[in-house]
Amino acid sequence: MANLRRVTATGNVVTGPVVLRSVMLTPAAAVSTLELRDGSGGAIVLTLQAAASGSSSVWSAGKAGVLFSSALHATLSGAGAAASFECS
Repeated sequence: MANLRRVTATGNVVTGPVVLRSVMLTPAAAVSTLELRDGSGGAIVLTLQAAASGSSSVWSAGKAGVLFSSALHATLSGAGAAASFECS
């Protein structure tokens, strides 16, 4: 079963092992960027960017998903930006 999570600030989306299925970055009035890492100190695994007041940026892993073994950590920038995650 998949779980949906929404964040509006930098931090761990999920702590512990998790499989990421998809993510959507929704911008507001500023250019928005989302960087995903396996734990807060890990290397960047995925980066999404969306234009100010533009369309959302969506990424999907397909059936298999992507394993984050430590934690799914999101670094979110851009005033008013939000990111939604589908995890299992």
